[in-house]
Amino acid sequence: MNYNEQRKLIVEFGRRLYQNGYVPGTGGNLSCRIDKNTVLITPTGAAKGHLCSEELVLIDLEGNQISGNRKPSSEMPMHLFVYNNRPHINAVCHAHPPYATASSIVGKKLPEDILPEVILSIGDIPLTDYAPPGTDAVPKSLKEHINDHCAFILRNHGVLTIGLNMEEAFNRMETVEHFAKIFYISQGAGKINHLDNSEVERLRKISKALRQGNKS
Repeated sequence: MNYNEQRKLIVEFGRRLYQNGYVPGTGGNLSCRIDKNTVLITPTGAAKGHLCSEELVLIDLEGNQISGNRKPSSEMPMHLFVYNNRPHINAVCHAHPPYATASSIVGKKLPEDILPEVILSIGDIPLTDYAPPGTDAVPKSLKEHINDHCAFILRNHGVLTIGLNMEEAFNRMETVEHFAKIFYISQGAGKINHLDNSEVERLRKISKALRQGNKS
């Protein structure tokens, strides 16, 4: 996929995030790997529902700005941390979906042993330690989780998802939020039925094999 196509994808998925209510105002940020040395990222202070491809910023993996008239997202260190630690990952999505973000605020980790499709498509979703947004503390909070996960709930902050491409990263964001909503509803509806340990382990093995196969 060429540079111009990647720019269009970021704009498209920025609008999808906005339409879903995941990035009100100027919240959230998106990026994608252009090649092994460069990343395209959304600018700071931009409404993701009204982005223009000309606003996007090209940076290298050390955070140096290559092109673009605006400053890159303040969460650039978080994005670069992902790319530098997961060489097969090509897209990063950060947003503030309401139900999952509410879980981050109350410090309640989403349980892994409820929905088979979540185990298969995402796996365990860690809840990170709190880190002030836009600081180097954010990548540090991801350090113990980055190698083995593809979705992260950032305490008192929001959600981070990663993928082989922008569509996969976005789909994982939707899945995390949908799961968080289902979990919230189920807590008030009655007793939650958890999958037994043997089934969870079986699904984990399938999920691990799938992710290793596509290196996501």
